[in-house]
Amino acid sequence: MKLKKIILCLTSLVLVIMLASCQTNDGSDETDTNDQSSSDNGQTGNSDTSQANASLVFSGTDCEISDTSAIIHEGKIYKIVKPGTYTVSGTLDDGQIQVEVEKTESVTLVLDNFTGSCSDSAVIYIKSADKIDIDLQNDSVNTLTDASVYVFPDPTTDKPNACLYSSDDLTIKGGGSLIVNANYNNGIGCKNDVEIKNGKVTVSAVNNAVKGNDSVTVCGDAEVVIEAADDGLKADTIDRPDKGFVKVTENAKVTVSCTDDAIQATQNVTVTSGATVTIKSASQAVNCDGTVNVDNGCIVNQTP
Repeated sequence: MKLKKIILCLTSLVLVIMLASCQTNDGSDETDTNDQSSSDNGQTGNSDTSQANASLVFSGTDCEISDTSAIIHEGKIYKIVKPGTYTVSGTLDDGQIQVEVEKTESVTLVLDNFTGSCSDSAVIYIKSADKIDIDLQNDSVNTLTDASVYVFPDPTTDKPNACLYSSDDLTIKGGGSLIVNANYNNGIGCKNDVEIKNGKVTVSAVNNAVKGNDSVTVCGDAEVVIEAADDGLKADTIDRPDKGFVKVTENAKVTVSCTDDAIQATQNVTVTSGATVTIKSASQAVNCDGTVNVDNGCIVNQTP
């Protein structure tokens, strides 16, 4: 009888120990899961808030800014300081949109029926970024007009020197149109690569119309119309064999009226079948000391 009681007590003790162990394990698993979930949510939140999605709606000298933490207003300058997407619309009388983000960050400017002018500098100045996209909203008409004389706050620099100027890679795309009236120097200027992928871009410039130091590419179904007092499309880098090129490819159409070279490049010029370049030039249609690859019938010369 005593033996049965002892066995019963031992069995009960084992059951109690096993039940306690299971409860401890269940509690540990729940805690780990919650901690991991909190960590993931924190990372996701940081990623979402790092990209701005803001707008600038201009009305003469006034502007409605949707996010003052991403856009800083200093006098006539509207400075974008966070990566993200910014929709720009309305009419800006005498001002400048400036982009200054980290060299690893990108910004998209969506132009939606925007008309901008500046009395002493460029209308759009990309001061610092990894890359910039100018997205022309479908069916929109956008116009930029700069000054005939620029005033540089820093006398040691001569940048910007174009109505639309970028210190980093610049891509123009979308289903709208962009009209650039450059009264000081170049129309569209870039220290690196310029790519016009689609949309209609019309440039009138007192110097070069579209100049990318490293390269200029017109592709997709882009239509580019140029009137320039110097060169039309120009790339002039000489110290990099993989740069210094101008390409017109796919279904792109370029019309150039200029007093110097329609296309000038240091390394190579490529115009492929399907693309068309119509030229009215007082100088050369193509000026390149490197390689010229132009498919038959792609360049049409007209008498100036």
